[in-house]
Amino acid sequence: MAAGSLHGCRRALSSRRRSRARPRDPDGHRRGRSPPLSRRGRHRHRLGPRARAGRVLAQDRGAAPRTRRGGGIRAAAVLVWLNGRWLAARQARVSALDRGLLHGDGVYDTWRTYGGHSFAVATHMRRLAAAARRLGLPPPGPPALWERRSRLLVARSGLPDAAVRLTLTRGAAGDTLVPEGRARPTLLLTARRLPKDLAARQRDGVRVVLLPFPRDTVAPWGWLKLIGHPSAVLGRSTAARRGAAEGLYVNAAGEVTEATTANVFIRERDAVVTPPLSAGILPGVTRALVLDLARRAGLTIREEPIPITRLRRAREVFLTASTIEILPVVRLGARRVGEGQPGTTTRLLQARYAWHVDRAMRRVANAARVR
Repeated sequence: MAAGSLHGCRRALSSRRRSRARPRDPDGHRRGRSPPLSRRGRHRHRLGPRARAGRVLAQDRGAAPRTRRGGGIRAAAVLVWLNGRWLAARQARVSALDRGLLHGDGVYDTWRTYGGHSFAVATHMRRLAAAARRLGLPPPGPPALWERRSRLLVARSGLPDAAVRLTLTRGAAGDTLVPEGRARPTLLLTARRLPKDLAARQRDGVRVVLLPFPRDTVAPWGWLKLIGHPSAVLGRSTAARRGAAEGLYVNAAGEVTEATTANVFIRERDAVVTPPLSAGILPGVTRALVLDLARRAGLTIREEPIPITRLRRAREVFLTASTIEILPVVRLGARRVGEGQPGTTTRLLQARYAWHVDRAMRRVANAARVR
């Protein structure tokens, strides 16, 4: 992708710096200042809702968001990429016989963008490709392709910091359980705004509640991000009605496994504990990264079941996911967690995570500038 398509990155990165200070290297190393990104190559070519699929690659190479005279990105309609076409979301259509709609016959994955650049998209795409193979779906394509399309999507949408989701279904192959022949798969790329109060939640912590049911997908299906997940919809709705930011699944054994859209961690006296993958939880990309960062920080890690009583005794509780990063939990229902504020271990891991993301995004931005 040409550097000219990334002209919004410099402004987006600078706005991100204003929202929070640049993370310091947790190991005390100094970093050189990266040169600013090029802003050359701006132009006004855009795909309309009726653009041909055959033109997607050419437009991917050169498309850029239209700008105001003052230089800011113009507020745009919600856009999506659907089966090779850029469309306004309200104009996007899938078949009434799409198996994702009828049977939940599909998978998806979600990653985060910072300053218009995707973070850890290759890892997310590997997980999505593995899930597609498990269901016998065609591969979604190389990570570089979706990284490029993600850049274009968030740039055109005016959302440099966003949650990007790629959905893959088997397509319109009949309404019976057994697919009727081969059909063209449906591929849908969307972007949504991050919660306006995300920074405040990360700073002050959130309240969660225990759900009276487990996740609807258990081993060996727990590691798949399937389109159909009614327990997450019901669980998040239940939490919202009770004034909480998240709901935690509780299985038949009385163990807390995960949140509706996040993995869960607790801090005890001598260790950081999270449920094992064998419990049928989703192997979160952020979960794996936080485990690695915690080990590098010298923390003891245990992957063990977390009964409700153990959760209630924890000194700290936090959630991890790509969109929320590391989110402190300060209240469990009506009960206070620890001192009722984010703990030192949570703060340490937040700082290390922010530093890791900042370093990775600067490498990506520098590579794009060179290209």
